[in-house]
This record gives sequence, structure tokens and C-alpha cells, in this order.
Amino acid sequence: MGRLNWLLLVVMTAAGGLFFSPNFAKGIFIGGLIAIISFSLLKKDITRVLAGPLNAAKGRFLFKYYIRLTVLALILFFLVRYRAIHLVGLLVGLSTVVISIGIMVAGAAKKVALTAKEAS
Repeated sequence: MGRLNWLLLVVMTAAGGLFFSPNFAKGIFIGGLIAIISFSLLKKDITRVLAGPLNAAKGRFLFKYYIRLTVLALILFFLVRYRAIHLVGLLVGLSTVVISIGIMVAGAAKKVALTAKEAS
């Protein structure tokens, strides 16, 4: 899934620059970068929590989660407040991980549907 996130970010950034503007592409890239890094850190933390005793790690996980969410909110606030990037491009970039998850789910659903079709 990580590779798909990065591939999707590159394709979306290139398409944004080709069909819209370099500023729009910059917004897509920065939004995607923020989303992918945040998703990767969350995945790493969840993996650690599930690997050990839940009660001991739960507090630390929640603390790190809220710190990361606060930092993310501050970064987005300053990017939007000072109009450093294209807002719509930023929103498109932030949806990179969601689109990637949708692609993975569609692929898994197709595989299940084909398996069910063969079984009947």
C-alpha cells in the first residue's frame, strides 16, 4: 500500500501540473506528502500497540496520536492562512491515501467476486 500511495502521489502531481498549473501541482504534492507521512506514522504506532500489551501502550499511543493531530492541524492552518499553496490542490493531495485505500478495496472486491464466480 505504501508504494501505491507514492505512485498515486506522483501521478496526481504530474497530472495537476500538466492539466492545471504548477501551483496546483505543488498543492497536490504537499497535501499528499502530509497525508502519506501521517498515515505511515499512524500505521507504525498502531502496529506497535497491537504487538504488545494493550493497556500499557494505549496511553502512549493516544498521546502521540493527539500530538501528531495537533502538529498536522498547525501545518495545515499555516499553509491555508498564508496561502502558501493552492487550496483545492491541497485537498486533492490530502485525499491521496483515501484514494489508495479505495483502489485496494476495489481490487480485493474484484478478487473475491471472481473467486465466488469460479466456485459456483
